[in-house]
Parts: sequence; structure tokens; C-alpha cells
Amino acid sequence: MARKSRKNIPEVVSSATVQTDVSRPFRAGLYARISMETEETLERGTIETQVELMKNFVADTEDISVAEVYKDSDYSGTNFDRPGFVQMMEDIKHGKINCVIVKDLSRLGRNYVETSNYIERVFPFFHVRFLAVTDDFDSFREGVDLTVPLKNIINEFYSKDLAKKSSSAKKALWKKGKFTSAWEPYGYRKSEEDHHQLIVDEEAADHLKSIFSMYMDGRSYSDIARQLNKDGVLSPTLQRKFYKTGEKPLPESKPWNNYEVKRVLQDVHCTGDSVFGKYQQSVFQGNKQRNRPESEWVHVENTHEGIIDRELFQQVQSKIQEYTEAYKKKHQQNNGAIRNHNFYTGKIWCGGCGNRMTLSRERNGTFFYICGANTNHKSGGKQCKGHRVRKEYVDDDVLRLIQTHMKTVLDTEKMIQEMNTASKNQTQYLLLDKEVGKLRRELSRISKRKSDLYEDYSERLITEEEYIQFSRIYSNEIENIKSRLDTVLAAQVRYSQDYHIEEGWGNVIHTYMSKRKLTKEMADAFVDSIIIHGKYEYEIKLVYDDQFADLQKLKKEKERSQDDRS
Repeated sequence: MARKSRKNIPEVVSSATVQTDVSRPFRAGLYARISMETEETLERGTIETQVELMKNFVADTEDISVAEVYKDSDYSGTNFDRPGFVQMMEDIKHGKINCVIVKDLSRLGRNYVETSNYIERVFPFFHVRFLAVTDDFDSFREGVDLTVPLKNIINEFYSKDLAKKSSSAKKALWKKGKFTSAWEPYGYRKSEEDHHQLIVDEEAADHLKSIFSMYMDGRSYSDIARQLNKDGVLSPTLQRKFYKTGEKPLPESKPWNNYEVKRVLQDVHCTGDSVFGKYQQSVFQGNKQRNRPESEWVHVENTHEGIIDRELFQQVQSKIQEYTEAYKKKHQQNNGAIRNHNFYTGKIWCGGCGNRMTLSRERNGTFFYICGANTNHKSGGKQCKGHRVRKEYVDDDVLRLIQTHMKTVLDTEKMIQEMNTASKNQTQYLLLDKEVGKLRRELSRISKRKSDLYEDYSERLITEEEYIQFSRIYSNEIENIKSRLDTVLAAQVRYSQDYHIEEGWGNVIHTYMSKRKLTKEMADAFVDSIIIHGKYEYEIKLVYDDQFADLQKLKKEKERSQDDRS
């Protein structure tokens, strides 16, 4: 049966009118990448070299202009979680660029599956042209280029082989006692003559000796950290930054903490020995790091000058072990009770420093929420007083707030139902009902047009390009109608004589309305977060606070409407 040509085609703006430069329709993003491991020997060029090559290429074309340049320095090509690449994809989605240019395929990525997915699926989906200059690859060129997947496979094998060779080379250096880590252990710095050799930093070494001495005198990790911060001693992180930049940072910008103190006390490098290979990374599993078993570690003695006597080091390790075992034993007894009494796990925070507060039980059985930060510790520029508050005080306030919330909601719901019986509200309800019917008919009509598009395309009444373009236009129209329909339906509910709050919210309220004692289940259902500002000063946010605010707003609108009629 004969059909009218293009009967389902909507009115659209000509594609020529949306181009900023008709003579150069492709707005290109130049993407350059260089990885840290191979920068000196294998990349054969810098980021700037890649960009220059691509700009010269664009200058010789007639249909491409450079819209943006994206760079990723010191990022591996085996995964795509790179800031420059991520920004480029965002610009593609927002239509800023419609062409991607790289020096060669390996700059895009060295993972065969992911790289092929971008070239063969993602870029075509966004109608993006992809070019690899030195590989002479152009995705808009007619014909299938079978060398692309092959070159990607070669790149992936190359990366795997490079990783294996790098690992073997590191192991050979380890056995010779050569230091290969990017970061020096505390008390040492790398020799300028040989970066694989550690030399003593006299100032940091003195602080290291002091740390061991304080610990053997019975001082805790937190006490030692406080003393170091008070004395203005640079933490290991800041010490390494100082070595790298030559500029001494402010000690308070990254102060000592319990973890840093313990890690320094347990680092065997301070004895003059080295331990390598504690961790393993796989570049083909997203650079995930895992702990190696101790049997696989490489332990080499006397690789550099020692700062701490081996006997003292072992005494400290024994003391740490004894403390750890005693701590575990104590907390295994308390953990069960604490878990049962902690109603706000992951939801209660210190208003002074923003740290999460934890539940602790005193010897007399009283439970307290305490801030883990040191007293007077600064975090993010805020002064923390180490807040501490009794659990029962928090529970009482939370229960009162939840009970008030539930009663107010049910009273307001009933009041709105009564106000909706007024004739003016019923008239508004019917008007909205007509609008709902109109939008549903429009939605059905546009959906039918969209489904008919494929038939037009299959009968060659429209081209593939037109099919994609018009399908997208209809999809946008459908989404707009659905959005308007949701808005009208929501408004209609507000005028119903049988008005009810959201079902999930209502079910939660009816479940706990008769409860007179706070339970963990009730807290889970209602409490979103609690911020402790002081002994009796809490900021409690409930899960349904936004819905509650909307309900109160609706109530006020109804009251104003009644006042206007009177």
C-alpha cells in the first residue's frame, strides 16, 4: 500500500544553521597523553610534541578547527579514569566538540576492549569523528579498517610486557638493596648522586629518635602526635613535599596523627634494613593494590645507614603487638554491646571538625558519643573542642522530634483533606484532570509518530541520518510531555478529597506512631544525620524533612486560598 513520503518528519532547524563555522564543520578536541613509566625512553616525545603535531595536521585540513586541547600527563593508557579524558567526554556530551584527534591509537588507550569500545561504539553514538594522525586512521573514511583492533591488541600486549619487564627490573634492584619507592621513609632522603640510595636526614632522624623514646616512655600515639604538632615538626607527608619543592610548608596544613606515628614506629627502614614487595598493583585491574603475603617480601639487610638500634626496634614492635592484642580483647567484649546501642552508625558527626563521632561505653556502663579528633585540633580551619555527649540525651531529643514530626504530618494531612472538599478546590481538581487527559493524548500521538519513523526508514522514505535526527527530536518531545504530565498529576493530587502523603512516608509513620521508646529500627527509618555542636546543642536532620517542608507549604497555600474566598 502506498504511503505518503516523510509523513512523520517534524519541523527542524537545518543542521547548517547550528554550525559555528560552515566551512569547518568539525570542532576538534586534541587529546595528548604521556605515561610516567615510559616518559624518558619509550614515549619519544612530550605532551607539547604531540599537540604540535596534531595542530599541524589540522592546519592542513579544510573541514576541521581546533576547539579545545586535553592533556593527561603521568597517566597510564590501561584505564580511562584520567582527568583530561573525562573532561573531553563531558564536552562531547554537551556538544562542544564533535571530533577527537590523537597522535596515534596508543594515546587514546592501551586496553584493547575499552579502546575499541570508544572507537567503534561510543564515538559513533555521539556522531564524533575520530582520527589517529600517525596511524592514518579516520573513522569517517569509507570502508572498515581492520588494522585498528589489531594495533590495539599489540598495544595491550606491549603494556603487559612492559609491566612484567618493569616488575622484573625492580626485583633485580631490590635484591641489590636498591630503593625503588617514590617516597622516602621518614628520617631519610634520596641521594642526589644515586636516587636508589637512602641517606640520613639529620633533622628528621633526631625527631625519629624522639618518637621511639616517647613511645618507650609509655606515651600513646595521640600524645606523641600532639607533642610533635606542638613543636612544629613536619609530618612525613610534609617532609616529602619539602624534599620535592624545597619550600618548607606550614606544619598545621597536614599535622601528625595516630596513624602516621604508628607507621613510623613500624617502619623497618629505620634500622638500616629494607623490605620490598609488600604490595602488588595490577595495571590491568584498574591499578588496584593488594597486600602480598609476607613470604613473598624481599628483605635485605644493611642497605643504608641505620638510625634506630635493631634491639630497640624489636622492643617497640613487641610493645605494639602487646597493646594491639590487649586492645582487641577489650573491644571484642564491648563491641557487641556498642553495636546494639548505636542507633546512628555513620550518621552522627562532630560540628567542630566534621569528624564522625563514635559510641563509647564508660566503666559505669554509661554510653557517650565522642569525637575522635584530638582536643583543640583544627580541621578545615575549624577549631574542635573534642565534643562528647551522653547517648541518652541524644536519644531523648531524637524521639521527641520524630514524635512531633509524625503527629504534625497526620494532623496536616487531615486538615488538607477537609479543605479540599471546598467547591473551589474541586473545580481546580477537574481542570487539572482535563489537562491530564490532554497530555496523555498528546503523549500517545507523539509516541505513535516515533514508532512509525522506523517504517519510513525501512521503506527508504527517509535516510538513516534523518531517522536518527527525527527520532531524537521525538524522544525529547516525549520526555517533555512526561515531565509536564508528572507536574500536573502532582498538582492534581494536592486538590483531591482523598489527599494522602507519599505512600512510603505514610507507611513509616503508621508503623511507628504508637511507639513510646526509640529503637534502632525507628532511628534507621527517620534519622538522616545528626551534628553535635555542644552538650545540649544538636542539629538533627530527618529523612523526610524535604517532604515535610513541602507539606507545610501546601497547607499554607490552602489556608491563603480559604482566606481569599472569605
